Amino acid sequence: MRRLILFSLLVVATADAAQVQARLIRATKDDKLADERLKVLQPKLKKTFGFPYYQQLGEKQEALKLDTTNRLDLGEGFVVFVTPKSIGKGPNKLEVEWTSGKASIVKVTVKIPDGGHLFFKGPGVANDWILLALTVHE
Repeated sequence: MRRLILFSLLVVATADAAQVQARLIRATKDDKLADERLKVLQPKLKKTFGFPYYQQLGEKQEALKLDTTNRLDLGEGFVVFVTPKSIGKGPNKLEVEWTSGKASIVKVTVKIPDGGHLFFKGPGVANDWILLALTVHE
């Protein structure tokens, strides 16, 4: 019985951990590439970047642990490394490095509130742009 209670407490503690979600996105003017998975983010993306359509190219979500680096492989050769410096009460402080192959695109320390979104503009591809969207939530 004690083992069951201990196991239940571990499951509850794990389920309440902060999560980081990273999305690799293509900003485009091609209506054929519009992606329903980005319906919630599209108004914010459009306001920030001005493109009418957005396509999700990759997505990864992982639990955050203080001072532990998470490697989020988003496909297409793009990887995001996220190291939380503070999580929980108030804004979450994260060290973020976005890479493509061996090249670093962005390396920055940011604060993001729970449920907030953070966007980064990456390289251009023809007339489109590659974007990174990060979200932290409990």
